Amino acid sequence: MDARFGGMNDGLLKDNSNDASPTTDDGNEWLPPILISAKDKKRTISVPVISFRVLERSEESDEAMEEKKDDDWRESLRFDLKRNDDGEATRWLSIQKWRDTSNTENDRAEGRPQALAKHLCYAAKRAEEIGKRLGLPDDYTTMLATAARLHDEGKRAGNWQRAFRAERDAKKFKIDGPLAKTRGPINQAVLGGYRHEFGSLPDAKDDAGFKQLPGKLQDLALHLVAAHHGYARPLIATAGCEDAPPSALEERAREVALRFARLQKRWGPWGLAWWEALLRAADVQASRDNDKREKN
Repeated sequence: MDARFGGMNDGLLKDNSNDASPTTDDGNEWLPPILISAKDKKRTISVPVISFRVLERSEESDEAMEEKKDDDWRESLRFDLKRNDDGEATRWLSIQKWRDTSNTENDRAEGRPQALAKHLCYAAKRAEEIGKRLGLPDDYTTMLATAARLHDEGKRAGNWQRAFRAERDAKKFKIDGPLAKTRGPINQAVLGGYRHEFGSLPDAKDDAGFKQLPGKLQDLALHLVAAHHGYARPLIATAGCEDAPPSALEERAREVALRFARLQKRWGPWGLAWWEALLRAADVQASRDNDKREKN
């Protein structure tokens, strides 16, 4: 842990914030420049040995950082050090990760701000490319691309957009519509346990392209949408979802579990996991494409 968190006392962190702490200079050691290829041009970048850093921030420094564009480091967590009389943080520790580092599923939603429509389009394109490279039958490739095109529709929900601070990034980067990627950090209290993949299911069912899939492939597509973050195997939470009454949400979650059981019986545990991996790969590749556009 960073030394600025304080020392240990009987296994617990000391609560005396006046104790002087030695610096650890986290994240300041650098590898020699690495030569990479970007399209037809070559450029040099520096990659940190330690992929996270801890900075002490305040209201004043935060405003200054907003003016200075620095998307190489992205905030993952905050720990308040001082609050004003209204309970708002005036000084805090900012835990930041390097742009290419994804330690949690939520990290995949953080990055270069991107409109939801664009991310879904890029994910569908990547899924189609994967299907063709694997030599999948045309209807299965279409199913995979359709699932990719619909997998994040639940991010349109107001609590998801607010929790990921989408309005702030949309305004700064002049992006229209709901966002799929933001700079974070995530406000978990606002998110309220909401699973956007669970919220994507009703939109998927109403989609015209989805309705053209054969029944068995509709079942597989819905499972891939629900399971692309590792949930829905077989359970997924209904918390924070506001698009239907609680009884309807419970029934939807029940369908998710039963669908998983049907598909695992048909494909086997490894076969179904393989299908899930294809959509996850398309999703990750689309996210990396977005960050590459930022670097170029």
